[in-house]
Parts: sequence; C-alpha cells; structure tokens
Amino acid sequence: MKKIAKTFSVLFCAGALCVLNSCTIQQDAYSKRTVSVSGTGSVTIEADTATIILSVVTRGKDVAETSEENAKKMTAVQDAVIKTGISKECISTQNYSVYQESHYDNKTGRQIPDDYRVTNQIKILVKKINTASDVIDVALKNGANQLSSLTYGVTDTEIAKKQARSLAIQQAQEAANLLAGASGANLGKVLSISEHADYAYPRARLMKTTANADMGMIEAEEAVSTPVSGGSSTVTVSVDAVYQLK
Repeated sequence: MKKIAKTFSVLFCAGALCVLNSCTIQQDAYSKRTVSVSGTGSVTIEADTATIILSVVTRGKDVAETSEENAKKMTAVQDAVIKTGISKECISTQNYSVYQESHYDNKTGRQIPDDYRVTNQIKILVKKINTASDVIDVALKNGANQLSSLTYGVTDTEIAKKQARSLAIQQAQEAANLLAGASGANLGKVLSISEHADYAYPRARLMKTTANADMGMIEAEEAVSTPVSGGSSTVTVSVDAVYQLK
C-alpha cells in the first residue's frame, strides 16, 4: 500500500511539473512587448516628359478611298510632328480600326449601313516638355482630328523614391520612440518592416476631341488650351514597422 502511495505521489509531482512548465512557455511566448507604427514620406519633382495620344478619323462611302485618305492625313501629321523635333522612335501606333457605321430604321426595323469609319491612333512621346503645346497645334493643323489624352511623367524617379523612403522610415521611428517613452519603455530593434509605394504623376484633363471631317471644325467636350504646363509629380512611400520594446 505504501509502495502504491509513493508511486502515485511521484506521478502527481511529475504531472504538476509538466503543467507548470507548460504555463511558463506560454508566458515566455507572450512576454515580448512590441509597438506597431507607420510612416509616410513624400517628395515632389517636376515632370520632364509628356505623352500625347491623338488620332486621324476619316469617313466615306468607299472603304478603300477612306483608308487611303486616312493614310495621307496621318503621314502629313507625322511629318509635321517630326519637324518640331520629335524623333520617329517617339511616335508609335496605338490603334488602327476600320468599320462601317449604321443606324436603325424605325420603318423597316432594320440596321441601315452608313459610311465607313477609319481611325488611326498614335502615341507621341515628348521629351522636351515645353514643346508639347507646339506638337499638339501642329498635329491638329495637319490633319489630326481627335485628341484623346495628354499626360505628364518623370524620366527618373529613383532618387525621389530613396528620399521618400528615408522620410517614411524616419517618421515611423519618431512615432515608435514617442509611444515607447509614453509607456515607460525603451525602444528596441526593428522586428519587421514593409513598404507601400505610390507614384502620382500629373495628368492633363482628359480630352476627347471630335472633328467634322467635311467642315473641318473641331468640337471638344473638354478642351485644354495651349500653352500647357506639366506641373509637378509626387512620389510617396509608406512603411509599416514593428519595434521591440525593452
């Protein structure tokens, strides 16, 4: 009987020791205090390029003649743009389409074929931003009759990214120090850090300009008068960081 009691006592002590050890491990796992912060840094830089997207749109009864007319006008547009100092490599075709328009006849209940519409859209990269307005004017005067968009960009943003990143980290660390001091702790090492970047470039008002090919008149839903200005671009970097508290 005594031997059984001793055995039970040993087992009970071993079980109690196991339970105590388990609680200690859990406490160690949650004993580390941390603080989570975020920081944002923004750097403003001047735009140095412009991208123009415009088209030549022609309409006609004969698809071959309409396509030929479009080709002649687009050739004139590109030649004129090149004379402003734009290289051929900076002009590329964005879209080319040919389709026949139609309208609905209420009397017959059928779609009636109309003129053929040919659209040739090109993208022009302007590396000298102060000449963007001249390029637009020249293109419109030489046959372009649809101006879709004018956007601005920055050739090199790497330096601005680095500066914005440094500002974001500095702001996060200042916030962590403030919170640590307010809680009576000291700031420890960084446990984790992640980055989120946002590069916002200036964009001109979206333009959709249509032309009456017969009358040669341009009507704009949202016209942008020349001269135009590129303005500035903003590069923003945000970081999320977790610091250890001592």
